[in-house]
Amino acid sequence: MEGNEMSVAFENRVFNRRSGLGGGRMGCTLITGFLGSGKTTLLKHLLDHRGDLRLAVLVNEFADSDVDSLLLDSARLNRAFNLSTVSLTHGCACCEVSGPFRESLQRIVDSKHNFDCLLIETSGLARPDKFVAELKEVGIHLDLVVAVVDAESLDKIIKIDIVRKQLEHVDIVLLNKCDLATLSQISNAEDILEELTAGAKVVRSQFCKVPVDLIIDCSKLQALNIEKNNESMPGVLSHESLPKMAFQRYIYDNSSLQFSSSGHTSNQPSVGGDRSSTDDLQPGFPHGESFSSASFEAEVPLSLVVFQSKILKSMRCASNLIRAKGIIWFAEDRESRFVFQWSGLKRVEAISGQPWESSPKSCIVLIGTDKSELQTIISQLSASANPHNEVSSEYGNLREHAKRLASMVASDDRFKEPSLSKTPLVIFGLKGSPLRGVKESQLNGALMHVVNGKGNIFLTATTFGEDYNLQILLDEKSTVNEAWSEIRSATSIVVSKLCKNFCPCRSDLTAHVH
Repeated sequence: MEGNEMSVAFENRVFNRRSGLGGGRMGCTLITGFLGSGKTTLLKHLLDHRGDLRLAVLVNEFADSDVDSLLLDSARLNRAFNLSTVSLTHGCACCEVSGPFRESLQRIVDSKHNFDCLLIETSGLARPDKFVAELKEVGIHLDLVVAVVDAESLDKIIKIDIVRKQLEHVDIVLLNKCDLATLSQISNAEDILEELTAGAKVVRSQFCKVPVDLIIDCSKLQALNIEKNNESMPGVLSHESLPKMAFQRYIYDNSSLQFSSSGHTSNQPSVGGDRSSTDDLQPGFPHGESFSSASFEAEVPLSLVVFQSKILKSMRCASNLIRAKGIIWFAEDRESRFVFQWSGLKRVEAISGQPWESSPKSCIVLIGTDKSELQTIISQLSASANPHNEVSSEYGNLREHAKRLASMVASDDRFKEPSLSKTPLVIFGLKGSPLRGVKESQLNGALMHVVNGKGNIFLTATTFGEDYNLQILLDEKSTVNEAWSEIRSATSIVVSKLCKNFCPCRSDLTAHVH
């Protein structure tokens, strides 16, 4: 091949990335699943490990605040490609389909960025089969329908009509949160899924850590360098090889859908209007339950003391609360941008990683089946949003609690040296064990989930590169000795579980510490 021809071939390979996709049609993976199953976690995992893949993402939110865009940090990612961010909120994708959704699809297809694949995360109350007609009309090829399922709660929600509808026509199921479920629950869930999905492939996972090419059809993009990150692989617990999927597209018909778009911001705490799935429903709406959502936004910091002592307590007592998520700005740690997730009693977390790229604010969405419960929590959030919230002399007792706890943590060799740089917060964390192949992020993440799952104390986390630290604020009602006893007990559980397959030897100098 002559030099010029080689140069042209190379340029085509780099810039015309879909040259092998039959006329340049973009592929699409549709991600569905009930509220709190882990769909956004899967999207974040795919974006973090996409390698050279150019991925376009559309997310629909049932509530009237586009909180998923904040969780995915989509505005920053879109700016890298000179794209605008489209808010698709206050509408469940199973109702209607013209408007912003269709415009967004067309904009992606016409984009000069030549994306390799489109990822669509549906609302937790949406039917995936309703998307197909619009995808075909704009020339997007549906490659794969993926359902994310909560292994622990499937037996509790399987009677909800929309949950069964979401599982009828999927190609692959991620049985997620296996770390929270017993082997019996996982086995029962797999039996249920085999019956409902007509034998679709079921893959066990933790935090949706699965290979990228399991979710995205990369068979025609073999020239691309898909990032291989060994850290994400242990999340795949399936013991079988994955055959080439026979996609079940024959079941789709000419359904239609529509998104409505709305949003609001304010300098004062604001409460979004209740969104109920039974309000002005369209014919054929399949929910079978009356779901409501409520949103809260404030450009003043929330009190962490009030949040952990009152708001989290109300969430745990709210039997009809299904999901809560958002971004929180705490008065006691103003520099950190916390991503808050509540999807059941065993999965409560607030993790800070990305810095503030705009004016700090809190934005939280609640979804459940009882409006009064949601409004009670929203009222408490409003009460905790005080523009004068700050750490002052009234936190004197809290500082003494922090000093006592820090000294206890320092006496345990399993932990790193604690810090009081954010007093009255105590910053601490377990040491990683390289010889065991266990990173500190795994240990501390697991410790946070075990402690928060019990509901007696609340741990937050901050991440920076390989560093993963936990934070705790003990209020005046807390007992330092009891808090430390619970942390130590949870630590023993976490260490023994994550290191159970390790056989100590003389080369491991820390073997006897743990």
